Amino acid sequence: MEIQLTNLSKKFVSNTLFKDLNACFEPNSVHAIIGPNGSGKSTLLKIIAGVLAPTKGKIIFKKDDGAIIPKDNYFQNISICAPYLELIEELTLIEHIHFHQKFKVPYDDQEVLEEIKNAKLSNSLNKPISEFSSGMKQRAKLILATCYQSELLLLDEPTSHLDKEGKEWYNQLLIRKINNRITLFFSNDEEEFSIFTNKLINIESLKV
Repeated sequence: MEIQLTNLSKKFVSNTLFKDLNACFEPNSVHAIIGPNGSGKSTLLKIIAGVLAPTKGKIIFKKDDGAIIPKDNYFQNISICAPYLELIEELTLIEHIHFHQKFKVPYDDQEVLEEIKNAKLSNSLNKPISEFSSGMKQRAKLILATCYQSELLLLDEPTSHLDKEGKEWYNQLLIRKINNRITLFFSNDEEEFSIFTNKLINIESLKV
């Protein structure tokens, strides 16, 4: 899959977040959209995901054969991990996994369980999410985003709430899981993406 952003702009009343963004994300590529808090990174993620509409410009998702993917089908190709996307507090982790599988196909059921073990969440499979710490929730969200088949992985501040050990686990998880898809980081923390890419888009440079 390839993603093309053409003359993409977003403005809220008199506040222009970015203007005339042009980019092409090719298959199996990794990029980082950088900028300070409030610069519009999360807004751009939501636009790429089809949740928000741009003020101007267009986004095109293309299959490998060049066919354009309809906007209504974007969700089938996208996985997201972001601070504003919450897990369901009343469900257990294993219930989240079963629920997730109604919409996304895992690369391998055993791999999902292996990553849960690597994240030290095996003993919490049957606990409701409401009993998870913030770090445990973040690890669960990262597993759900990375262990299922999608051609686009969107990661917004992916190490939020992770301690030093959690960040080391995160790096190893992504080394295993970001191949064979487009991965976009949205972050102001180089530690989250520097070992994966040096292809940067500074959203601050796209303001008026």
